[in-house]
Amino acid sequence: MNWQLPTLQLKQRPAFYAGVLFFVVAVAGLVWTGLKISDWVQSKQSAPVRQVKLYGDFVHIDAGQLHRLLQHEYVGNFFSVNVDQVQQFLLQQPWVYQVAVRKQWPDALVVVVTEQQPVAIWNQQQLLNTQGDVFVAPLQQLKTELPMLTGPDGSQQDALSMFHHMQGLLALHKFNAVALGLTERFSWQLNLSNGVALKLGREDTLKRLQRFIELYPVITKHKAEAVAEVDLRYDTGVAVRYSAEQKRKA
Repeated sequence: MNWQLPTLQLKQRPAFYAGVLFFVVAVAGLVWTGLKISDWVQSKQSAPVRQVKLYGDFVHIDAGQLHRLLQHEYVGNFFSVNVDQVQQFLLQQPWVYQVAVRKQWPDALVVVVTEQQPVAIWNQQQLLNTQGDVFVAPLQQLKTELPMLTGPDGSQQDALSMFHHMQGLLALHKFNAVALGLTERFSWQLNLSNGVALKLGREDTLKRLQRFIELYPVITKHKAEAVAEVDLRYDTGVAVRYSAEQKRKA
């Protein structure tokens, strides 16, 4: 009889058991490693925040006050700080344009704030930034004088763009604009720093402004009174109102 097969099976059993044992140990090792990584990530995400690091170039924002506000709201109060909530909280503060928030191991909250850059006052109560977006902040905190722009809701970007074009043209001739208004009928009126108001109408606005620049020496040459208003909505000529008399056609 042939007894070789059982002998071969007996010899293979230790190798089989060793392979199974190695597989079990490997799986257990992977599970243990995964649990440790999960615990580490969870501990990092849920670690209590003990300090806030605030960064940014601030002109209108009181960095000390904002830092104290963040410390009061988020340091020591939450074991799991939601960075999205922190971001939304900051975006509701005056003068804040953009915010980036992240946790820094082991116990810090890093906050980077980009401040709004105001370029004009809009409808007496709001502000415009460099992108022409409307935002609300205390006007009394402004560090510099800004032009006053007015117009219907939704026209702020057109008003800001038109103001930049007009100011660029005026600056070449030593004039300075301080206010620009757009009526409900989309007619433009510009106010200069020398007290002159210009009615520019709806069409050919920059051409009419150029006409004022060319005629200004003429309409001021022989009059002692200051020019109060110049109506440029005529195809030819202008209508001038001086400070002490009624409008007259030039």
